[in-house]
Amino acid sequence: MKVPFGNKFDNAKLYDKYANYVLWLSTLLIIIAFLLKVFYPDLSYISNIINKVNCLFIVAYAVLNFITDYIFYKASYHKRLDFIDNSFNTSYSEENSSEYYSNDNIENGIYKLAVNSFENSLFTYSISKKMLIKIWIKNTLIALVFLILAIFGYENTFVLLLQLTLPILLLSKAIKLTIFVNRINQVYENYRKLFQNLKNNSDNELANPEILINVIEYESTLSWGSVLLDSKIYYSLNDELSKVWEEIKIKYEIK
Repeated sequence: MKVPFGNKFDNAKLYDKYANYVLWLSTLLIIIAFLLKVFYPDLSYISNIINKVNCLFIVAYAVLNFITDYIFYKASYHKRLDFIDNSFNTSYSEENSSEYYSNDNIENGIYKLAVNSFENSLFTYSISKKMLIKIWIKNTLIALVFLILAIFGYENTFVLLLQLTLPILLLSKAIKLTIFVNRINQVYENYRKLFQNLKNNSDNELANPEILINVIEYESTLSWGSVLLDSKIYYSLNDELSKVWEEIKIKYEIK
């Protein structure tokens, strides 16, 4: 398999990994600062210093998230070009993927565009849904730590406000992923209905507007969500989802 835009997503995942390191370090610092203040009052000045230093880590986390989202947007742009090239046999990308889609036997055109997007929605929905519980547990746990320790351990209003922004950011990311999963699921279900209708209707051109609506909804949801799919989950589900996709093509007579 050849995926020329894959290294761009790898760069985004690298910055996302750095952001997670900073997040866990920041969580550790706020716990240490709180414990020092409670159990070693004489060292409360060190606790205050740690809290102020921790503000830098919170800002760094926000900046790294911004960089990750920007790199993700650029990578998604190249992926969309490859998506168009594969569907219409055009040459908008500098370099095209190979064996990334499993629909090479389908004639190029808007029907193939729908098939490729249908396949994408299956994989994206399945993987992002698998990520959901993990993200909610991690983000909620860290958010609660920050909320409780910031409220009971602060002396500086500015430090408190800055530390309270992190729980809000983490919970908003978990909520955003939940909305993302629901929207992708809706796109996937729309494709199931679409191809059921195409199965019973020989005139595919009548479905072109609906195809474009689904493609636009899928791509706009990807851009809005900026969700980096978990590579470990992808590789663990890849064979299973590939089998499901082949069964879907048989079921809806996609050929």
